[in-house]
Order: sequence, then structure tokens, then C-alpha cells
Amino acid sequence: MIERPHGAQHAFELSIPSEFGYEKVAREAVAAFARKLGFDRERVEDLKTALGEACINAIEHGNQRGSGLRIDVCCLVEGDALTVEVQDQGLQRFQGCGAPASIDTKLLGAAPLRGMGLMLIRELVDESGFVDSPQGGNRFRLRIIRRVAAAHASA
Repeated sequence: MIERPHGAQHAFELSIPSEFGYEKVAREAVAAFARKLGFDRERVEDLKTALGEACINAIEHGNQRGSGLRIDVCCLVEGDALTVEVQDQGLQRFQGCGAPASIDTKLLGAAPLRGMGLMLIRELVDESGFVDSPQGGNRFRLRIIRRVAAAHASA
């Protein structure tokens, strides 16, 4: 699913039913992998929240809650970066509509309260966004970078 750059190490793939609740399976599997790679607790929690939101978006919007559809989650390690891609079967393709409204705009009532998932993901990870999906559907990529502890950085 992820195109493997030179020097990248393919970690694992997971396919889950496109049903609410299964995003928790993906969250826990990817979190365990991130911990194994040495990501700190805060980064793992951020990743879990972002991945859960991405999976829920894929179930609700991409797959339109369609019965029998699947969500594929693929992880790739490249140096200190962990890239996670969420692929749906895309009954509805994502139509970009510019940058998501800010939380302040939503709280002021100038934008709908729904649709905060992409904004939340953007705040929690180092990189995120939709990428081309030649096989159809929607592919959403998020990336976190392992932080160097302050004590080790000054050594």
C-alpha cells in the first residue's frame, strides 16, 4: 500500500472491517508498534488519537458506513519517522475544500462543529494529508517523528 522509499523498512499492514469500534484495534496495534520503536508516551497517545480519527473518517465518509467494506492501515519506518496510511474503498472520494476551519471559528458559530477530525489530526502529528490513491478510494497519510529527549540532545 505505501510506496517504499529507498532505505525504508516496511513495518506491517492491518486490515479491519469498516465498522465503528474496529478503529480501536488499529489504534492499539499501531501504538504497540510505536512503543516498540521507542516513541515516548505522549507521541504514542497523539498517534492513537490521530489514527482513530483517520479511521473513523474512512468508515464514515470514505466508505459511507458500507457493509462488508474494509479499511487498510499500513505502517512504514524511515529513520526516526513512522508513517501510517489509512486506505478506504472510497465510495465517496474526499473533495478538498481548503484548510479546515479553526476551532475559534467553529466555537463562534461561523462554521459547523462537525468536521474537526482533520483539524485535530493536523495538530497532533508532524505531517498529515490525503495522498494519491491509484487503486481508488481515499488514502490518508500521517507521520510522527521520534523526538530526542532533552537530556540526550545536549550531550
